[in-house]
Amino acid sequence: MKQSVTRQVFAALDANPYMKQAIKYGIANHSAIAKKLGVKGSQAAVKAAVRRYAEQLDYHDYSKGLKKLFSATRLVLKSDVAVLILRPSLDSLLAAQKVSKILGTEFSMISSASAITLIINQKNLGAVKKAIGAKNVIGSAKNQYILLLTSPEGIESTPGWVAFLTELLARDGINIREYYSCYTDTVFVLDKKDALKAYELLDSVLG
Repeated sequence: MKQSVTRQVFAALDANPYMKQAIKYGIANHSAIAKKLGVKGSQAAVKAAVRRYAEQLDYHDYSKGLKKLFSATRLVLKSDVAVLILRPSLDSLLAAQKVSKILGTEFSMISSASAITLIINQKNLGAVKKAIGAKNVIGSAKNQYILLLTSPEGIESTPGWVAFLTELLARDGINIREYYSCYTDTVFVLDKKDALKAYELLDSVLG
C-alpha cells in the first residue's frame, strides 16, 4: 500500500535527528528540507507536510540540563588497552570471573546474550587468553584506548547525556568500539587512531 506524502515526510523526519533539530530551532527553511528528503510527490505537497510536521513537533531540549554537567565532568584517556570477545558460555563466564579476581581494577567485563566482552590492560592479554582457553575466544583487539568521563551524581537524572556524546563523536567520524556506563562513569573504548581526536573534541566541549 502506497503511503501518503505526509506519512512519508513524517517517517523521513522522524528518522533524521539532524533535520528534526533544525526544524525545532528554525535554522533550516521548509523548502530546503523538502528538497533534501527525497520523498516522491510535488514539492508543494512535501513542503506542506514539512510545515505540518513542524507545527506538531514536540521536541525535548536536553541541552540545558547537560550544560550543568559539562564543567563538573572529568575526562581521562588511558592507553595500552586490549579488548577480548568471548563466547557467551558458562565456561567463559567462570574463567573470566577467576581472571577478574587476579587483575582487580585492571579488568572490566560486559556480558550480553551474544558475547562476553573483557577490557583489560594489554600487557595481560596473553595470560588472560591462556586462562580463558582458545575455544572460548571469538576475537580480540590490541592498541585500544579508554576515554573515561566521570560526572557528578546528577547525570543519573539528566536525559540526553549519552546521545549528546555519541552524536558529537559520530559527526567527526569517530568510531566507538565499545561503550558502557557505571554509576557516574561513562566509558568509551576507541581505536588508537581515534582516541586523541576524541579526547580533544570532548575536552573542548566539556571545558
